[in-house]
Amino acid sequence: DNDIARVLSSSCAAPDRRTLVVSGSPVAMRVRAVLVCFTLVVVPACAFETRGVIGASRDSDSSRRAFPLKHADRRASTDLAAHTDLPLARLGDSAHAQGALPVTHFGDEDKFPSDFVFGVATSAFQVEGDGGDRPSSIWDDFADEHGLGDAARQGIRHWEHVRDDVKYMARAGVKHYRFSLSWPRLQHENGEPNEQGYAFYEKLLKALAENGIQPYVTLHHWDLPAKLCGPSSGGVGDGDNDDVENSEKKKDDDNGVENSDKNGVENSEKKCGPVDWRDPRSVAQFTKYATQVFERLGDKVKFWTTLNEPKTVADLGYGAGQHAPGVVSTTAPLVAGHNMLLAHAFAVKAYREKFQETQTGKISINVNSDWREPLDATNEKHVAAAERAMDEQLGWFADPLYFGDYPASMKTRLGEDLPNFTPEESALLKGSTDYFALNHYASQFVVDAELSPANSYLGRPSDWTETSVDSSGTQIGPTGSCHWLTQVPFGLEKTLKLISERYASPETFVTENGVCADGNGGSLDEQLNDETRVNFVNAYLKSTLNAVKQSANVKGYFAWSFFDNFEWADGTAIRFGMVHVDHGGDFGGEWSARRGKESLRNYREFMLGKHSGNGGVTSRMGEETISRLKELREGMDDSFYGVFDWETDRSAIEHVEAEAGTESDTVVATTNRNGIAALGASSLGRRGLSDRKSKLGDATTHDSAKEKVADAYAALAAAVEALRQAETSITAPGPRDPEAETLLAQAELVLSQAERPRTDALLATVEQVLAVAKRDDAVAHGALDVRKADATGSVNAFFALDDGANSQNFATNGANRGGDTMDDPLW
Repeated sequence: DNDIARVLSSSCAAPDRRTLVVSGSPVAMRVRAVLVCFTLVVVPACAFETRGVIGASRDSDSSRRAFPLKHADRRASTDLAAHTDLPLARLGDSAHAQGALPVTHFGDEDKFPSDFVFGVATSAFQVEGDGGDRPSSIWDDFADEHGLGDAARQGIRHWEHVRDDVKYMARAGVKHYRFSLSWPRLQHENGEPNEQGYAFYEKLLKALAENGIQPYVTLHHWDLPAKLCGPSSGGVGDGDNDDVENSEKKKDDDNGVENSDKNGVENSEKKCGPVDWRDPRSVAQFTKYATQVFERLGDKVKFWTTLNEPKTVADLGYGAGQHAPGVVSTTAPLVAGHNMLLAHAFAVKAYREKFQETQTGKISINVNSDWREPLDATNEKHVAAAERAMDEQLGWFADPLYFGDYPASMKTRLGEDLPNFTPEESALLKGSTDYFALNHYASQFVVDAELSPANSYLGRPSDWTETSVDSSGTQIGPTGSCHWLTQVPFGLEKTLKLISERYASPETFVTENGVCADGNGGSLDEQLNDETRVNFVNAYLKSTLNAVKQSANVKGYFAWSFFDNFEWADGTAIRFGMVHVDHGGDFGGEWSARRGKESLRNYREFMLGKHSGNGGVTSRMGEETISRLKELREGMDDSFYGVFDWETDRSAIEHVEAEAGTESDTVVATTNRNGIAALGASSLGRRGLSDRKSKLGDATTHDSAKEKVADAYAALAAAVEALRQAETSITAPGPRDPEAETLLAQAELVLSQAERPRTDALLATVEQVLAVAKRDDAVAHGALDVRKADATGSVNAFFALDDGANSQNFATNGANRGGDTMDDPLW
């Protein structure tokens, strides 16, 4: 009984406390019985307090995968290893509420500032693959250990397709692109520059410049070199890094690090090996690498970040062991995070002293922070607990950048486990960013608690617990295919406002935000019609706009991600992209074939400036631009790069799905593809991937305001077609009707532009085009003949537009009557 009591009493204890298991006795049988109850009852009870914690970092799905341990610190040793599954149990399906956010409306008053940037993002390891004989990274090794090596080496074959990938972005309307550089690709093992790697990135930057796309470059996004050699494994002792060496030697002395630091890294004798953020020499290694990059590529880049999401790297790579390098430890995350901050500071020092004045760029670091909301906003203890949680979420890596030190609550709570900055390091860190780069994904509730390591899935002492469920049992928000990613738009708004208030309103970019949705199990139709992502992006953009309206100095937003990627420990099992990638050729195309999703069509409106003052930073597409984009498509393989809907000669309803608006309210919603298919011009139908014969009458989910403008555009497109056919039917000698040519040009311009006239103006244009079409058809034939029946007649029947039609009966009758009167051979 005492044994059983100890088992139960330790059920919610720290991960580094062993549970007593007795075997070979009657007591053992009773213990086993209780352990079954423990699994079914006690763990879920503990999970209520802490479930969702690991969702603080985007790239984990720990409930599905528990990786073997590669390293462990000496304090945790096998005790922590034995409890590796504990946080996984906390994140079971009970904490999962699949679904999508509701539709978000953008009205005429919902305009971003004219200089607001809308971009997309990827990272090197996730898209490039290992083409060009790229040297291995620690993520290659980690992926190999867990059966993901082949997928990691493929990526999406961006190395092979880089020029066409950039053209595809241009065709999609991308003007701002954030990507990372592969450190292993750019440095040989001896620390010298790899010319083949630099040639690749010079080619990428040149392609971006040729297509009018601004690069935003991250020096390092998790893929540390697997092998770096030299007197100091790649940097310390070089003349440019003497100040780094002195700083790290002082830190070794302060932390009592001799031949082996307290996290199991042997420092003094190692000549070759992987770069490791626990090793103080990593600071100089990164500084040397960064300096080489600034020297070689800096004149082509105006926006830099040093490191991506150091908190995710620290917690999942050096704490939970679920990311490379697979370390399980309670203290290693604090040491790794400390060295990453110093690496950032010294790289910024090098940039500012040697390059910034001539290259005129800006530099920052991608800080990831989710939001922590007090479970009860009227409870002072919960509010204070949420503030302490945000000290760790945001302040751990942001406070040193603005104040030169960690948050006071972290220093008090973690004590000597949290390294100290020297006065020189503190001065170097303070002010080491030119703008704030925020990566944000999810949110959780916070409850005040007694200080205990049991409150954290990492075993760090915490005086709060986290949950995705409020006191009434309601989830804080729905999730996509990643249960940790709770969709809570107000979390981004509040995080942006906190940044503004806490750090004196720095210029801020949301450098990552996105959702995992439409997994491999769905059909291609379902993959491309990604309603969850459309609603997510619109809702989070609306929250961003709300923060801007409340004086947050937000300058841009980058959607994660443009392409479906290799998603780290999840491989290709989940998708974040606005462009579908056929990773294994499972959808009838070549491996890695790309096809635009509905979310890209939706986000394109923002990139083109529809929801920005004065049209935004991207001017309207003139005829010159349209012509150039057509040329880009002509040089690409349509079977590999799926044709975008807006690039085809299609019905206006397709056009309106991406670009429709009304005079009072633009409804940004998911497309009803049955309505498109009724006109026989579905993008899926054109690709031969779907055979949809449904009638327009089946489209019952259209919002009434959207129906009006959609029908108006469809009428205009049909009228234009009627006029074209009438013009081509004229057999009499002499020039073509100049009025018709002018009218066609005007109507086609209306159909091609993002900004639209009012619905009544559209209908007036429809009547005008139809009138000229009837007249010219009469000139050609003397009466309305068969061609009139095939073209104008079917248009009139479909839209109920006889000579006496008006806007009202057009809007109310067109959709209801058209399905039964369409001429199938024509439509």
